[in-house]
Amino acid sequence: MNNVDILEQQVFAARKKLSTQEQLMVNDYVENNSVSPVAAWLLWVFLGQLGAHRFLFKKPYAALMLTLEIIGWVTLILIIGFGFLSAVWIWWIVDAFSIQSWLKESRLQAAYRGINQITGKSVEELSGINYASFNGASFVNYSNQTQHPQQPTQGQQQNNFDPKNGQPINSESVNNQSSSANVEPQQTSDSSSAQSVNDIDGDFTDFSKPKE
Repeated sequence: MNNVDILEQQVFAARKKLSTQEQLMVNDYVENNSVSPVAAWLLWVFLGQLGAHRFLFKKPYAALMLTLEIIGWVTLILIIGFGFLSAVWIWWIVDAFSIQSWLKESRLQAAYRGINQITGKSVEELSGINYASFNGASFVNYSNQTQHPQQPTQGQQQNNFDPKNGQPINSESVNNQSSSANVEPQQTSDSSSAQSVNDIDGDFTDFSKPKE
């Protein structure tokens, strides 16, 4: 199983945990932040021999392809340029068979970032799927910027006062009140998960393919 397959497995599992509204937001994010199929194929057709499509997908050896093309035209008069140009043309044709998989990878990477930004949780946390040899954030060149509330350091006191009498409030009672206040949001989260779309068909989950 390669990295793209692992990422697809994680993202699909994470999307099952999202509500319908969150899934629609992820769809919009993917459409706006992934590589356009039209742009990819146009660059391959008209500027592919210069490696433009590889630059678009941020693939390696794009600069090498451009360099070989330039050297080929410069040395064409010396006949050896035909060798460079032939190599680039073969490379260009081979890349055509990879563009579709690159488009899928681009949409999966956009979905990974979108899920994190919309839910505030990582795909690994939502999906429950983790591989020791695979780091999703590193694969999509994305760092999780979700901020967690800062916990008071040892010895640091939290000043809480009752607004009615101005007397300090016991820290234990504050913790009890905050824990009871957190019960309702948790129930809301559970009900929202129950409304999520659990199947993997349709526009909500089949985001790895361009929208028809």
